[in-house]
Amino acid sequence: MKTVVVGAGAIGGFIAARMLEAGLDVTLLVREGRKQKLQAHGLVVKSPTGDHESRPPLLVSGEVGGPFDLVIMAIKAYGLNEAIEQLRPYLHPHTAILPFLNGMKHMEQLAEAYPGQPLLGGVARIEVTLGEDGVIHHLTPNHQFTYGKFRNFTEPQYEALRIALSVVPLFAEKSDIGRDLWEKYALINVLSGLTSLFQASVGDIRDSSRGMDTFKQAFQETSEVIRLAGGKLSEGLVEKQLKMIEKWPRESTSSMLRDLSLGLPTESEHIQGYLLELAHRYGCSVPLLEIIRQRLEIYENHRIAAFKSS
Repeated sequence: MKTVVVGAGAIGGFIAARMLEAGLDVTLLVREGRKQKLQAHGLVVKSPTGDHESRPPLLVSGEVGGPFDLVIMAIKAYGLNEAIEQLRPYLHPHTAILPFLNGMKHMEQLAEAYPGQPLLGGVARIEVTLGEDGVIHHLTPNHQFTYGKFRNFTEPQYEALRIALSVVPLFAEKSDIGRDLWEKYALINVLSGLTSLFQASVGDIRDSSRGMDTFKQAFQETSEVIRLAGGKLSEGLVEKQLKMIEKWPRESTSSMLRDLSLGLPTESEHIQGYLLELAHRYGCSVPLLEIIRQRLEIYENHRIAAFKSS
């Protein structure tokens, strides 16, 4: 099975490293700048679960390569449309697509862009960063990557893929990947939204006078939208998420807040924006989520205006 990983950043590079260790045929589709660093230093991962160094095949959009049997997408949501077009020359009619992106909007976008193409759902839970030197730093030993069939698979096709991925200890198959996707979406929508709204850590928000009430309202509004949109959620999910927040390390924030603090683009349109789109579509009142989205929209407007004037 020939695999191409789109985006060899922190998550994509980590996935590629573990697949290469399992002996799979993996190529990295990267930008020119990342290609130069990988050519100079190789793919390097520093992890409490085992370091990795290798020099996998590299591909820049437009170069000859493929076709590939599996595409793994590990990119920021705002780069999805560009990646969709770049991938087309490297697909065959039965190429399976496995995205590890935040939220749910990308599943709709991929289904529309590649009608009939086998599509998997993927959920990544990991704390990992990409250093300026190109080294991938895995911060904590706990991590989980789940996947499962989403649409357009025959049973023989999916079984062949499942067997191929079973040699990679990193991956865990989920029979109901839709539930896993929606539940991570619920968590990340609230966590990234509130930390960005208040520009504060989980502990700072939690320990304020109405902190846990605010978390509860955000989780309740999010869960109501998802249920009205037909998403599956576990019973008692809000209570489980609140218990999780109570135990979360005080200094925890979100990648969205880190991007916001650095003046970088955020995934707010893909995460908070899409959830509000669903809320309006199904007539769901979400006053707190509306405020969070407004805060993030103001940030993006200022960022874009500053970029245009520079």
